[in-house]
Amino acid sequence: MASEPFGLDDPGPHRAMGDAEDARGVLRDLDYVRARFGHRLATPWWYKVMASVIVAALFTGAGMPYESISLGSFSTGAFLVVFAAVVGPVVLRELLKRSTGASFDRYNNGWTIPSVALIGLLVVCVSLQTFADIDLAPLVGAAVGFVFTYLYEQWTDRRLARGEFPAGKRARA
Repeated sequence: MASEPFGLDDPGPHRAMGDAEDARGVLRDLDYVRARFGHRLATPWWYKVMASVIVAALFTGAGMPYESISLGSFSTGAFLVVFAAVVGPVVLRELLKRSTGASFDRYNNGWTIPSVALIGLLVVCVSLQTFADIDLAPLVGAAVGFVFTYLYEQWTDRRLARGEFPAGKRARA
């Protein structure tokens, strides 16, 4: 009798039972490796703080200048918005890559419910400032955005530590 490829001489029913147990073992090993990799991708404390500061800077800059307090000008506000929307995230991602030794998109490079919620909060705060004359609404939004971002980053790290990674985008034909 000719030998099967890869040395599988007897692919009988007892072989299938061993294969199922082997497969379960491989899946357990894969879960372990995913969790270890997730722990490695967890962010240091400074990342959470800096991500939160970037969000707060966006809110603060979008509201400048403030009529009731002497804080900032239009040019300072524009600088903060550009920093928060363009420069800050790129620099922060590079620092995280150097810190963890790995780079990947923690948020699946797209609009997530938390990002839409933060943008909605920003629109509400700037609208309250502009149309309802609640001058400090963007500063309140900055505080809420800071806390929300910090907690969201902690939640993302807990998911990574469990081996739950953002789903990759599927290629479209």
